[in-house]
Amino acid sequence: MSCPYANILGKPNTGVHSIRLFGLSVIDIFLTMIAAVITAKAYKINVVLSFVLWFVLGEVLHYIFGVKSAFLVKINLIPDC
Repeated sequence: MSCPYANILGKPNTGVHSIRLFGLSVIDIFLTMIAAVITAKAYKINVVLSFVLWFVLGEVLHYIFGVKSAFLVKINLIPDC
């Protein structure tokens, strides 16, 4: 199965994705935190819950688009691409 959109936002471990913490992209974590805080304030929900929801959504999107994220590899859920 071909995944033409797998690297649309950059190749893994290169560019902004090269800065890693425990195998995860620091930029991705930071942007997820910002989205979580904004969402939590806007909808008056817990920031941790918001972060978890954004993180799960991000990993689902990684899987759908065929991106082999560090988290998906760690839980042995690797896309077919």
